[in-house]
This record gives sequence, structure tokens and C-alpha cells, in this order.
Amino acid sequence: MILSWIRASLSARPGATALAAIGIVAATALMGAVGVHAVTSARSMTARALSALPVDWQVAVAPGADAAAIRDALPKSGPVKVAQSVGYADVAAFRSATGDTVQVTGGGQALGLPPGYATEFPGQVRTLAGTTGGVALFQQTASNLHVGVGDTVTVTPRVGAPFDVKVDGVVDLPNIDATFQAIGPAKGPTLTAPPDNVALLPMATWRAHFEAGAAVPGGGARYQIHARLDRAALPVAPDAAYVAAAAMSHNVELRAAGLATVGDDLAARLGAIRKDALFADILLWFLGLPGVALALAIANSVARADSPRRTREQALLALRGASTTRIAASAAGEAATVAALGAVLGVAAGALIARFVLGADPADPSVASALLFAGGGGFVAATAAALVPALRDLAGRGVAERRAWHRDDGASPIWKRLWLDAALLALAAAIFLRSAGTGYQVVLAPEGVPATSVDYVAFLAPLALWLGGALLAMRLTSAALRHGVPALTRLIRPFAGAVAAPAAATLSRRRRRVAAGAALVALAVAFAVSTSLFNATYQAQGRVDAELTNGADVAVTGTTAAPAGDAMAKLAALPGVAASATLQHRYAYVGKDLQDLFGIDVKTIGGATKL
Repeated sequence: MILSWIRASLSARPGATALAAIGIVAATALMGAVGVHAVTSARSMTARALSALPVDWQVAVAPGADAAAIRDALPKSGPVKVAQSVGYADVAAFRSATGDTVQVTGGGQALGLPPGYATEFPGQVRTLAGTTGGVALFQQTASNLHVGVGDTVTVTPRVGAPFDVKVDGVVDLPNIDATFQAIGPAKGPTLTAPPDNVALLPMATWRAHFEAGAAVPGGGARYQIHARLDRAALPVAPDAAYVAAAAMSHNVELRAAGLATVGDDLAARLGAIRKDALFADILLWFLGLPGVALALAIANSVARADSPRRTREQALLALRGASTTRIAASAAGEAATVAALGAVLGVAAGALIARFVLGADPADPSVASALLFAGGGGFVAATAAALVPALRDLAGRGVAERRAWHRDDGASPIWKRLWLDAALLALAAAIFLRSAGTGYQVVLAPEGVPATSVDYVAFLAPLALWLGGALLAMRLTSAALRHGVPALTRLIRPFAGAVAAPAAATLSRRRRRVAAGAALVALAVAFAVSTSLFNATYQAQGRVDAELTNGADVAVTGTTAAPAGDAMAKLAALPGVAASATLQHRYAYVGKDLQDLFGIDVKTIGGATKL
């Protein structure tokens, strides 16, 4: 009987079934899109933060400890992809003789790099001249000594005899702050300035002159192990990734038992973006969750719209001897069928949005989980919306009352008798005045250093405002329909003609349902307008920030093999590009000094940027 009832009920009213399913599809797809956006934005934020980080761990090895053994044990603490031993040595001075002059620098550092270091840790060393296969000098050191490729430099260690090296290349160290960080109780890059004078030596050369010093405390030399992890194994959210990275580095120190200390560059970088991720979550709460709640409310309203028809049909089943249990099972089956149809189609629509709008792969486990969670939420909400009124009628109304075509809406709902709408609006006003009076802002910038401060009580203000406004709209609409029947009759007469009076009376009798629909429409319009205003404001502020900080909106950097200037015609033809200009940057020697040279076209540069 139950299957026959479900099949006949759905086939007899395909329009109502389709309308209910469409409401569920919209709610499910929106929930899925918000969930996918949350997952992909967190993953994108984490990936972008780590894209310019060449070294994840810098493990400082204690004097005399076996660096190779500690390096080989790192994979037991985390998913290590690459780990190499690097030598650090204190240098008292670098000296060069060019022509009739002698240049001597202050103290510095000599790094011993194993073969393939620059390849295994891309971005750590950038070649400016010559090669990095042999001895290379930091560009500032080369400038201080007035030397170039092929010149000879004397290295004077703090402990040991001076020795000469021939310069094979000049390099830049983009990550120099972290490379020479002070590793100890204060993890991560510190405020200590990096050295101006650095020489990069092959590991064999470094060991020949500094190996003995690395074996004893105070010997002027030490080992570090530079490691890069498999970042795909980290959680996608910055907060969770930070916790996981910190736990792995602590595990390294625990296993080393005092023989190694980790400079956790990975956790330091993730910790720096956790506040940005928190701000992104706040935007999602403010913009995404109200939309999801509104979609669920609309789906609930659509599902409940057909409840009088279902109530009358269930009364007819009772007259024909059907038990309450069987009637409830039939109602549950019908509601679950429509909800399942809408949820499945909603998940499919969410997958299409994820693929073609958000650029996410629906087959990705995290994306698929978000879509399935949305489908489950839509199914449960839609089933409950249709089933709860039916069960309530079965428990609280007689057969004759359920068969009636026109029923009184009953007593005023409890929220109206308690004036919950006025209380919520008063609460919203009080919280807003409190936040405004204390000068609260989500993003603070004291002394030019951005920080995020979240007062979660402030979230109650918009929530209370939305709920109170919706209930107030229902109260006002219901009052207008109850006491304004003559005015409503005159208002709809041009459209309804002779049936204007009966139509106005029907609207007045069903005022509670009409008021709920009007409140939902008002909320939908308000949400769309507020979101549009926020989006326009955010885009305008972003453009102002870009103009104040960057000059140009977008800077495209090429390589030696593919200069950006060669692609200028293609870049200028892209949609939305108003102006473009080239700026060439070169490193060149002026005499023995390595200089930065910039080339611009003064006739066109002003159209693209304000330098």
C-alpha cells in the first residue's frame, strides 16, 4: 500500500512535486557551493602561503652529533621528501685584491651546500652571474669586494687558517632572513639582521676547512639539516595545517633527545596566515551562511505549501481503515522520495557549480565530502519540513478537522504573543551600540602591523537583526491582511475583477502563510542587496589598496628564457586590461660593483602605473 500510495501521489501532481524538488535542489546546491568554496579557499590560501617557501625545516644539529643519523630519522616524524645537510661557519673577514686596491669586509658566513641543493630547494638560491656549481658569492658580498666571476677571494675563518677560493658565480638569496635565523626557543625568523657577507662553498670544500670546528662547541662551525615535506599530506585549512606542522617538528626534537632543534619555517608561515584565514571564515559566515539559511527556509516553505492537501488525503485514508502507523509511513515515504530526488539533483548541480564556477574537482575527497554533506542536509531538512506537520496533524487533530478545506489558523504563535521580534531587534541594537561604543573592528592595524581580533558576541547583532526583521515583517503583513481587507480588495480589483472580494477574504484567512511567504521574499531581496553592496565595496577597497601599494594592478614577471616583454601584445589584448607597459630589471656590473638596473619607457609607463 505504501509504495502504491507514493507512486500515485507523486504521479497525480507532477507540478507540485517538481516545485518542491526545485526548492530542495536550490537549497542543496547553494549549501554545496558554500561548502566547496570554504574547502577550496582554505586550500588555496595554504598553497599560496607555502608556494614561496623553499625550506620547511631547518634542523640545527648540536656540536659533535651525527648529522647524517638525525637526517635519516626525519621521515619517522613527518612526510619528508628531501633532506640535505648544510654547513654553517663563522667567517671573520673576506678579502680581495683588485688592481692596486685591497678590499676587506667585516664578518660573515660560509655555507657548505651539497650537490643539487639549488635544484632540491628551488627559490633558495638564485643565480645572477656565472654558475652555482662551485664557489658563489652573495651579491652584496661581491659588491663589497668589487669582484666578479673568475676573481679570487680570501676567506678568513674565525677558527682556522685563511684560504683562497675562486669565484664561480654571484647569487641572490631570496630567503636569506629564514636561512640565517636564530634557531632556539624562539622558533621562526627573528628580528636579527642577516649577514651582508656570505660565501656558498661546495660541501667538500667546506668540510676541508670547517669539519673539525663543527665537532666541538665553540669551533665556529655547525651543521643544519634542511628538509622539505610532502605538503599534500597536510590538512587544507591553515589552522589545522599549522597544528599538524608544529606537532611534527616537536616530534623531531623529541626523537633527537636534545641533539637537534627545529627552526620550523613551515609552521611559522602557516601561523602568519591563520589570522587571514580567520577573516576569510568571518566573511563566509556573514555572506554564505545567511544565504544557506534563507535557501533552507524557502525549501521548507515550498515543502509545507502542500501540507493541507496531504492532511485531507490522510484523513480519507483514516476513514477507510488505515492505521495511524501506516498513514505516517506513507507520509514519510512520500516526503523522503521527493527529498531524495531534490537532494540528488542538488548535489549534481553543486558539482557543476564546483567544476565550472569555482574551478574545483568534484572527485576530490574534500570537495565530494562537502557536496555529500550538503545533500544529506538538504534531504533531512526537506523530509522534516514535509513530515513534521503531517505527524502533528495525526496526533492533534480529529478526522473531521483534517478533512476540512478551510481551517482556522488557530491561536497566535508563541513568538508573536511574547513579542520575540521586538526583543530580537532590541538585542541587535544593544549589541551594535556596544560594539560601536568600544570602537571594535575585526581587522586592526596598530603601527602598520595588521592583526585580527574577533569578538564573537558581535555576530549576534546581524543574526538577531535578521531574525527579528523577518518576524516583524510577518507580524506587519499578518496585521495588514487581517484588518485591511477593504483596502486589499481595492488594490487587487484591477487584476482580479469580480472575484476581488473573495480573493482578498481568502488572503486574509490564510494570512499566516502569506505573511511567512512575504517575510521570505523580503529576506531574499535584503540578502541580495546587502551582498551586492558588500561586493561592490570590497572590490572598490581592493582597487584602492592596489593603487596605493602596488602602483599597477598586476605585475607579470618573466624569465630569461621567456621575457614578459615578449608577451606584452598578448597581455594588452586580455579582457579588462586598460593599459600595460614594460619595466626591465637587470643585474649588471659597473666596474666591479654589481648594480640593479631598471629600464622603462617614459612615454608609456605612466599609463599603467604610478611609480
